[in-house]
Amino acid sequence: MTILSDARRGARSGAVLAAIAVLGLTAGCGGGDEGDGAQGGLGADQRRRADQLVSVFENGTTRIQYAYAENLGDGRGVTAGRAGFTTGDGDALQVVRAYTKRVPDNPLARFVPGLEREASGAGGRGSGGSGAPFPDAEFIAAWKRAAADPAFRDVQDAQVDERYFTPAARAAEKAGLRSPLALAELYDTSIQHGNGPDRDGLPALIRRTTAKAGPPSKAGEKAWLDAFFDVRVDDLTHPANPDTAEEWRESVDRVEALRRIAKSGNHDLDGPFEVTAFGSTHTIK
Repeated sequence: MTILSDARRGARSGAVLAAIAVLGLTAGCGGGDEGDGAQGGLGADQRRRADQLVSVFENGTTRIQYAYAENLGDGRGVTAGRAGFTTGDGDALQVVRAYTKRVPDNPLARFVPGLEREASGAGGRGSGGSGAPFPDAEFIAAWKRAAADPAFRDVQDAQVDERYFTPAARAAEKAGLRSPLALAELYDTSIQHGNGPDRDGLPALIRRTTAKAGPPSKAGEKAWLDAFFDVRVDDLTHPANPDTAEEWRESVDRVEALRRIAKSGNHDLDGPFEVTAFGSTHTIK
């Protein structure tokens, strides 16, 4: 998953609008009443709003961008799909593998060997790569074609749940967090920071917050969440991974947007409400 600077976000918005015109897909397409289809402690409407928030931060729109694909020149290869799956770190590989298992004859299947080389560091893009350069333009065109297939969109949804939402929900439950906003914040952090054991990952941020503020059961959930915002901002401005430093410093308003929701008192993610991020205001429904 890749965070966009303001300049790159502006460039990306053209591709986003084109994808909207083609697909017309709305974030959290499951829909439904608050009590129906509960997911990880969220009602269907709350989950849709959490997805809309992530989409605003990732793509500057409340609509999920299944067809988006672009090389942002950030060293991570092609960034694609609703959660910014990248070819350089194996995210896109997992999506394409899952899609190919479900639909063997698809436009992306032929890229699996190249994606495997990219994910292993043996491709031609980065330092030490010895293989031929990955065919970005062909992959991007194929990704956009595949996004017209409902099965591919379902695979992206499933990958987001498996890789980001479910780990965030488990982490929230383990920490004793109960509010939908707290889960939405951990979900967004999971997408941006990942769930690995590194210092920048969601588990490490939770540990640092608890060490600073105490567990939510003692500090109170609202106080703990505010401390988590501080810890995440500190990590974005001083990441352990230097490769992310420039992009992450420019993404701090992603956290502050969620802090503003907390300050408004909307911890239940009741809708509709407005969120302002990176200078633009969006209605979350």
